[in-house]
Amino acid sequence: MDGGLRSGDAGFSLLELMVSVAVMAILAVGVGLSTGAAVPGAERDAQRFQRTFDQSWALAIMARQEQGLEITPRGLTLSRRTPEGWDEARMLYDWRGQARLTSSSPVPVGTPRIRLRADGGTSAFALSFSGGGTAWRCASDGWSRLSCAPE
Repeated sequence: MDGGLRSGDAGFSLLELMVSVAVMAILAVGVGLSTGAAVPGAERDAQRFQRTFDQSWALAIMARQEQGLEITPRGLTLSRRTPEGWDEARMLYDWRGQARLTSSSPVPVGTPRIRLRADGGTSAFALSFSGGGTAWRCASDGWSRLSCAPE
């Protein structure tokens, strides 16, 4: 008898390849989830707020329609200005930690505390995030670009 392999015995079967791919996919998902969980709550909230703020600011300018962001204990809501007033606020997402907004000027009832105008200006505000160890602060004076940094 010959000690070599026959052509049917060489390589992997389709089932073995499928199992290997499934195991690698499960490992990849696990790594992705564990990496995302490593970002502290305050930092993640500040990053999400900054992205949403920048997108809403650009939308206000391009659509020539004032946008509003409201900070609630639960999360962040978005609304837009219509000829009839402010539309119903839509919840965008929940906070992972806690958020505290400080506004520099009084806001009329029914008006979002952060307003993004069509001319590029915004409300002046400071927003502090806490949770997960490090505290973060996002602030705008109304004309300068929003800045977010650890406190």
